[in-house]
Amino acid sequence: MFGFSKKKRLIEGPIDFASEVEIDRSVADVFPLIDIADPRFCHAQRGANIAPVQSEEGRYDLTIAEMEGVTFQFRVLENVPGALHKLECIIEPRINDLTHSIELYHIETIGERACRVELTTTATFDESLSDEEVAEEIATMSAAVNMDLLKLKVLAEDGVEAVEAMDNDPFNGIEIDGIEFDEIDLSEFE
Repeated sequence: MFGFSKKKRLIEGPIDFASEVEIDRSVADVFPLIDIADPRFCHAQRGANIAPVQSEEGRYDLTIAEMEGVTFQFRVLENVPGALHKLECIIEPRINDLTHSIELYHIETIGERACRVELTTTATFDESLSDEEVAEEIATMSAAVNMDLLKLKVLAEDGVEAVEAMDNDPFNGIEIDGIEFDEIDLSEFE
């Protein structure tokens, strides 16, 4: 009657996902890749269309040809050139059970020609999800945050062609105990 017997979810509210990567390029080389207003923005280099929303300063719509009819609506919450970039993202129409996210990039110099980028993504999922569904979303989002940073590193160090090669063969170059993943014979696990 008063909600006392309502089952409490194991995880409630927004969930933070954090990861960091060291990149063998300067902050001046890397920051434009995370700044949505810069023409060198990572997704723009990979073919996404980034359009400023004329009526709202700091708002951008990102579309990708492979996801026809889907718009990633970004709003810049904070931008300190060379130090941090914070974006809110809402996907319309909604994909999966992510209602919105906030991406916070911190970037700092390490050494003469290197930097560290830390990405914290705060994700809010549909409240109607079961604990099992939330766990699946957490696994997916965790992998996505790590992959975003890996692709940022590859883009900064090796260029857009190297990122496209990753997209085409995601296991190429991944090593486990010094063995390239694509050299492992997986037929015995079938």
